[in-house]
Amino acid sequence: MGVAIVKTAAAFSPQFNTRSSNCTIVEVRKEWRNLTSTEQIAYLDAEICLMNLPAQTGLAAVTSRYSDLEALHQNLTTIIHDVGQFLPWHRYFVHVHHEILKTQCNYGGPVPWWDERIDSGDFESSTIFSPDTFGSLGASSCVTSGYFANTTLYIGPGTQETVHCLSRNVNDNASAKTSSTYIDNCNAYSNYTSMWECVVAGPHAGGHLGVGGVMSNMDSSVGDPSFFLHHGFIDRNWWTWQNIDPTNNLYQISGYTTQKPLPSGGYEEVTLDYVMSSWGVLPNVTIYDVMDAEGGYLCYEYDY
Repeated sequence: MGVAIVKTAAAFSPQFNTRSSNCTIVEVRKEWRNLTSTEQIAYLDAEICLMNLPAQTGLAAVTSRYSDLEALHQNLTTIIHDVGQFLPWHRYFVHVHHEILKTQCNYGGPVPWWDERIDSGDFESSTIFSPDTFGSLGASSCVTSGYFANTTLYIGPGTQETVHCLSRNVNDNASAKTSSTYIDNCNAYSNYTSMWECVVAGPHAGGHLGVGGVMSNMDSSVGDPSFFLHHGFIDRNWWTWQNIDPTNNLYQISGYTTQKPLPSGGYEEVTLDYVMSSWGVLPNVTIYDVMDAEGGYLCYEYDY
């Protein structure tokens, strides 16, 4: 398949402060349009590979190794959304996805991310949703083109387990919230809680609702493989914020660990010692382990 790469966005490049890395090799995560056609195809082939491998978690309704990730996200949704560990857990989750692509589907290419600022307010024209790659982004319809055409899902919507198609429903009123203005507004906050609350209401919601369909459902949005590129965007913006002031921001964490009060009453403040799980897909880690993308457990940077 030929893939036309028509946009790059070096103009958005932030000025990162130079820090020493604990990594021997730092992987570079590339914006989707900065991948060659060969790299794009290799990534999509690896996703199809995961969708064809047998499930391993034993969670309800799983049918493939990819659906293990869908079920994991669905089952953990109340402790990974609207909580202080929202950004660290999703950083860990993108890493989990990459690791099983590498180890179980022999994927050797870069982790792609989607710079939604380029397509803000006009997701439908994004080259990501080419009929040769991720498939169409239309109005409330099942995806019938691209690598994931006619995909049947069994997890979701929400907490349900139903048979349904991979659908999308573009909403550019929502996608406008992924603009540079929104990102810059969120990253202007000096405290973590204000920053991530801004992200949740703005760019995070804007990306999910902008794509619509399966992606618009918080619990089961992993069913659309564009999920991981969207969360690469969210992670990249957080990493930018961390590097604006590494002394104060790199390990700054705050917020509650639960959406509702604990059974004992009250809330628990999240700390760097908080343990995050992928239920055996990879070993548990603490928030501390993933705060620095070049800290040793993680070893990556973004191409811009």
